Amino acid sequence: MSTVLPPNLPDDIDLAPGTELGGSARSRVSRHRVNQAPAQWGSSVVVKTFLAPEGGSPDEADAGAGPHTEGFLRERAGLRYLPGTPALLAEDAPNTTLVMEDIGAAPTLADLLVGDDPGAAWTACLRWARALGGHVMADPYVLQQFRADLGPAEETNRRLMAALPDAGLDAMADWGVRHAEAARAEVSEAFTALLGDSTREVISAGDTCPDNAVLTERAVRFLDTEGTAVHPVAIDAAYALQPFSSCWCVFTPPSGLREAMLAEFTAGASRQLPQLATDPHWPAQVRAAVVIFTVVSAAWLLPSARTKVASIGPAGALAPNHRQLLVSRWRQVIAEAADDFPDTAAAADEAITRALREWGGNGALDLPGYPAWR
Repeated sequence: MSTVLPPNLPDDIDLAPGTELGGSARSRVSRHRVNQAPAQWGSSVVVKTFLAPEGGSPDEADAGAGPHTEGFLRERAGLRYLPGTPALLAEDAPNTTLVMEDIGAAPTLADLLVGDDPGAAWTACLRWARALGGHVMADPYVLQQFRADLGPAEETNRRLMAALPDAGLDAMADWGVRHAEAARAEVSEAFTALLGDSTREVISAGDTCPDNAVLTERAVRFLDTEGTAVHPVAIDAAYALQPFSSCWCVFTPPSGLREAMLAEFTAGASRQLPQLATDPHWPAQVRAAVVIFTVVSAAWLLPSARTKVASIGPAGALAPNHRQLLVSRWRQVIAEAADDFPDTAAAADEAITRALREWGGNGALDLPGYPAWR
């Protein structure tokens, strides 16, 4: 399908009509052949336009209004500041449109995880983890510039992020998990400690899932930066110890892979935060982030898991269901974090008991292994 061109390109740029690459209700993405442009643009580019909500208008961008404007600002900041992302080539702020480097059609990490080559999948996971560590940005000047770019939206995001664990525990309590209330103080204290450590704040793309990680010959490149935000670096590291914490491409990894991925992430991030590799408290911080992701995932997954068996992935994708994912994560908390989070582990144990009673046993709730290692 052809798409219209961005309306406010420089006069010396000529792009052919584009081909749709997908997108979402929030954005439209297309690839365009380059007829005329500076050499660094290459032979094709990708154009992403953030869509105004129904009833809204792109003109709202002038006033800094609307979720599409915030998505535009976050994507632009990610392309500007984060290593491993496509180069930002041009922008049309009034129409919330960005023109970026076309990385091409190399396989993604998701392709290898659901493929049939275990060695290639293992190597790709380690490449991804080191690249993710190298992708985070801790430079104080860049953090300051990013916050200036986002304005009040970044502080609003921080408040919303701080409220997420309570939402997950509320979902568990509503399901009848009595230990959820006891877990609240534990989780709140841990998250407050992570958020309060300004020495370990980083910018990252936020959505660095396997299907957004393109494995070129030279590097791992990260697509989709519209969730770019400031996080504690342990939140990003949790993507290695609890692989792909907020993604659909989640199965049971082979023995040793998670630990190897965390070591690679730490090595990559140590270029920005050299104290991580020798800090004896760092593994505990990452485990705390895993517990937080697990609690938060109940807010996302538990309401639907209570009423139906639903896949976490997009239509047609090979992915686990919500129930399997929740039980797998609760089991991880019990196995790896019970010493530091006894009340949260007790809540997870109670939730598993309830899940087995209501959703069935006999392995139906076991999270399968990744296809690449089956």
